[in-house]
Amino acid sequence: MRTDPWTWTGPPETRFENPWLRVETRRGLSPGGIEASYGIVRFRRHAVGVLPIHADGPVTMVGQWRVPLEAWSREIPEGGIEADEDPLAGALRELAEETGLVAGQVRPILNLHLSNSVTDERASVYVAWALTEGAAAPDHTEVLEVERVPFVSLLDDVAAGRITDAITVAAVLRVHHMAITGALPEALARAMMSPPPGAPVP
Repeated sequence: MRTDPWTWTGPPETRFENPWLRVETRRGLSPGGIEASYGIVRFRRHAVGVLPIHADGPVTMVGQWRVPLEAWSREIPEGGIEADEDPLAGALRELAEETGLVAGQVRPILNLHLSNSVTDERASVYVAWALTEGAAAPDHTEVLEVERVPFVSLLDDVAAGRITDAITVAAVLRVHHMAITGALPEALARAMMSPPPGAPVP
């Protein structure tokens, strides 16, 4: 069993905290024997995301402004839930709040560690289908643009680097793998992988 190669010389010290995260440092000796201070961001919330696939193949995506990046980002519906909340329940709530969609079928597809060299942030990701539409109710901090995108176009955007959100990239690649290996219902996979309307026929 592998063990921690660092030798810690003191407990973690909190440098900043708020309702969403805590920043701490810890002093010790690096694996090379050099004195160092390691900074860690501890997240109080658990990230969740849902890739919702409609029966005719497209995926509902959400666009929003991401303040840390100072940039617009296209993503699957996602958000942060309280640490003690069930990730599936939280993910389905985020889906309904951001898009108004309710999933009849849902399956877990990924557990992720995000930026694990400096944070302990974790994510649980799902794929959903058999969708029904309702009214969205986004948070007061969100200005969202909701769109339906053909799955193959979304896959192209991920491959070309036009989508950079880590949860979205991982979810799209995982669901593509599920579609081509028979891990999704056949009719759904066939609809997903069909060329979008108006695309040239090879």
